[in-house]
Amino acid sequence: MTRMDSGKFLESQDFLFHAALYRFSSGEIVPSHSHEFIELAYVAQGQGEHYYKGEYYNIAEGDVFMIEPNEEHAYRAGHTHLPVVYNVLFQPELLRRELEPLADVASFVDFFYLEPFLRKTVRFQGHLRLKPYEQIEMESLLHRLILDFKEKKLGYRILTKTRLIELFIFLSRCHHDRKHSPLQELSSDEKVILHISEFIRKHYAQPLTLAQVSEMCRMSQTGFSTKFKQYIGKTFTEFRNETRIRVAKQLLEQSDRKIMEVAQDVGYEDLSFFNKMFKHMVGFSPSQYRNAATTATHASNSPPS
Repeated sequence: MTRMDSGKFLESQDFLFHAALYRFSSGEIVPSHSHEFIELAYVAQGQGEHYYKGEYYNIAEGDVFMIEPNEEHAYRAGHTHLPVVYNVLFQPELLRRELEPLADVASFVDFFYLEPFLRKTVRFQGHLRLKPYEQIEMESLLHRLILDFKEKKLGYRILTKTRLIELFIFLSRCHHDRKHSPLQELSSDEKVILHISEFIRKHYAQPLTLAQVSEMCRMSQTGFSTKFKQYIGKTFTEFRNETRIRVAKQLLEQSDRKIMEVAQDVGYEDLSFFNKMFKHMVGFSPSQYRNAATTATHASNSPPS
């Protein structure tokens, strides 16, 4: 059995952390091994098997689990539905100081994931299967975490710790919801659509397409479009464009950025299309809207005659 040490896999002794996305090849086996650090694994796609604590069990899309230091484990993939797994590796010391102040906030943080970092006598509970709308949030959190770590821009270590704490709090809440689920809940489809609408509000500038968001929701484009219109009252394209134009109006009112820059800020690379969309939805061109907003502001600030 191979033993993996922190010095080889984590960034440095000053920052005991690593995160990456791993895609299994057909029939691939990751041999039995252990490591000095904690591994958090999230299965974003596909299916496979995981050997842990003396047993093999199936893993599938939406599974998230922890591997304790010094525990033997292994993976194996089949020849179809190949697993795509996010791996987050770190030493508990990386977050111990940051997490200790949360130890008494039981109503906010369920210690399903945090206790192992605070109390060495507590063993990991291990495994959680996320619901579809939770999977969307999980992948968004992991994507930002890995991107920050990969780019290593100024302050990335502080931001990485912040992202990791956010991730564990999210997982704690997911576990808490399992134990305290209300008698009546929204349907899974409705939760997914409501969550994706919030995702669009936050990420309106990204080049989001119907194909991308329907895939995020694990739905066909036709099924997603029907459910989105049913629960939101607008099509995906209408909702995305309304969100972008609403932000564009605020930028035109509150900044002196050029109209081309405003268009790019809200996700439109084609200025002509942005102008056309803006006028269709607002009734004025962007320049006319800015002029009217500026005139109204000056009038409101003028002293009474």
